[in-house]
Amino acid sequence: MATPHAAFPWTAQLQRLQQRDSALAMPAALPMFAAEDKALTAAGQALELLLLAGEHLLKADADVGLVADELRRFQKFAPPGRPSVQIVQLRRQQSTVQQAQRIARQTFIRNADGFARAIALDVPQKLGVVETVMRWLRANLA
Repeated sequence: MATPHAAFPWTAQLQRLQQRDSALAMPAALPMFAAEDKALTAAGQALELLLLAGEHLLKADADVGLVADELRRFQKFAPPGRPSVQIVQLRRQQSTVQQAQRIARQTFIRNADGFARAIALDVPQKLGVVETVMRWLRANLA
């Protein structure tokens, strides 16, 4: 059974950033756009990269789930012994999408750190930068 995959929660905000729409609702203390034109500030660029990385990570997670579901479906009725060509191909595909997922996760972590530095976000010692940034996004981009 295919599992439903979550939609990216900040698609509208990402589109507004990419279109340089200054109507993006943000805290007044954190300007995302330069006053003179529609250029992004350093914080705006970091936020755009973070949201893009989050979107890629969500897609990679969905791809891993889809390939795993298909592999389980094929292995369920496979006879014992040497695996079929389809199963071998699915295992290779699974390895590829898992590698893409790891790269997407590393990119997201790197961009979360860059965003936290750009907005001078105070990260508690017992709470990681990713969780702190995710809480900030939930609170400010809702």
